[in-house]
Amino acid sequence: MRPLTIGPLLAALVSGSLLAQGTDKDAEQLELERRADRTRFERWFEEYESGASRLVKDGKIDEVAVGAAKDKIVAVARWQRLDDAHLLFRAATTDPSPPGARTSADKIEFHAELLPWRIRAIAREAIAGIAADEVEPWLVALVHGKNLRDAAAVADRAAADAALQILGMRDSESARTAVLEATMRLPPKLRTRALDVLSDFADLSVVPHFIELLRDRDPNMRIAALNAIGKALGPHTDETEHSTMSKDVEKHCATALDAMRNILKKDKVWQVRAAACHSLAQLKTSKVIPVLIDGLDAELRRKKDPWAMDVRLHRTLEHLTGQSVPLGSTAPWRSFWSKEKGRFRFAKPGEADARNAASSDGEKYEKFFALDLSSDRVLFLLDFSGSMDEPITLKTELTSTKPGQTIVKAKLVVEEMKKLIMSLPDGAIFNLIVFSDDVRVWRPDGEGRPLPVKLDDSSRDDLLGSFLDNLSPQGPTNLYGALDRAIGLAGRGIDDGSYTAEFDTLYVLSDGAPTYGEIRDKDRIRELVRDANRLKQLTIHSVT
Repeated sequence: MRPLTIGPLLAALVSGSLLAQGTDKDAEQLELERRADRTRFERWFEEYESGASRLVKDGKIDEVAVGAAKDKIVAVARWQRLDDAHLLFRAATTDPSPPGARTSADKIEFHAELLPWRIRAIAREAIAGIAADEVEPWLVALVHGKNLRDAAAVADRAAADAALQILGMRDSESARTAVLEATMRLPPKLRTRALDVLSDFADLSVVPHFIELLRDRDPNMRIAALNAIGKALGPHTDETEHSTMSKDVEKHCATALDAMRNILKKDKVWQVRAAACHSLAQLKTSKVIPVLIDGLDAELRRKKDPWAMDVRLHRTLEHLTGQSVPLGSTAPWRSFWSKEKGRFRFAKPGEADARNAASSDGEKYEKFFALDLSSDRVLFLLDFSGSMDEPITLKTELTSTKPGQTIVKAKLVVEEMKKLIMSLPDGAIFNLIVFSDDVRVWRPDGEGRPLPVKLDDSSRDDLLGSFLDNLSPQGPTNLYGALDRAIGLAGRGIDDGSYTAEFDTLYVLSDGAPTYGEIRDKDRIRELVRDANRLKQLTIHSVT
């Protein structure tokens, strides 16, 4: 089991539980106080969901308002009762909508000022700290609801998802068992959520279950299982932290490596193979190097797969070993490993930081266009907000504009994008998303998401002339909206279950912080991108 760790909120609940303190107040007085706490919460929550009480003012998060909301939630949770957990579960699953008929822009602004994701997180942590015996069985019952597979049972699935996350915050054998069972019995998206929650327990005893799930027919589950293996085993196998492995760790590691070698060689879904590559890198043990080399060999022999998995494996080997060898063959890697396997060691974190020192901000636009495009299935996200109308002075010769010259950022972006598009071969899969306050897709599908467009003379003419030449920078920066359109931050799996995403690489160019859209908090956006990409396994390059 993982060690018991509770955050400040849970600590407050434990220390502030009036019913557990042996107070001299009589039961009637305590019940009056409890009802008062519940009433204050209910009044606030009604105002919150209607939009009368908001957490963002003048474009900034009002931490005083957030703190007041948290105080009301904690005040209810401290009574440690099941019906208090029931009440708080409304906040744990809140998804408020603006009253009356509203435009999509109004709805975005409504969510941006209510921060429902933050309220949900506070309420879930509060419920996790309620120790009443009846709470855990109630949460388990929510997870195993009868109608979860019904198309109309959206609210039931949302409740099950929230219950799984709350169970993951509780350090008990029964909670772990419930989550473990959920990985086998629930609808696909809830199974992957359960697997992700289970990996947070950091318990070696569940690693065999993760390995067994690598045989699951659902690619989403295989990806989630691979992510969980890296997460659970990595802290125990990391050779930058440990000089040796225990027998149990070595046994689990050997079994996992055999299973992941098989995935790299035989799995037909490239995202699954990408997840295996990522999981192997997380283990940080020299034992993964020959497995990655074998995987690279299998990719180079794969003739009918257009994805750039060979490049991903090659770059992973370079990152782990510190070596730089030519692409396209395993011979240099096998030669390197035959000489170094007995004495190889991973660079310590400080050494790696020095080796990979970041470049200066002044060169970021030029470096963006010094791209070595290793994939021909690329999606670009370009920031065309008002700040892109500002000038920039170039320092290097990585663009057609000479060093020392000043050019408007937007003009530079358009000029260099045109050159890049002309350099892509016919048949390359491409699309472009441009964002300011609005989000525009060059070639959208019926839902407004980017279509996989094969480049040819006709599509280039449309893109280079009609689309790019008519762009003008204006408005605030809706980074969340662009990323949601690109990869579906609302929680889709591998392209909604078809398991064949049309893009494997995403490039994002933005010159500033998000200032518009449903979510503007950079850390929250990063978190959502990480969550969405756990299954999609896109290679994402960002210049911000």
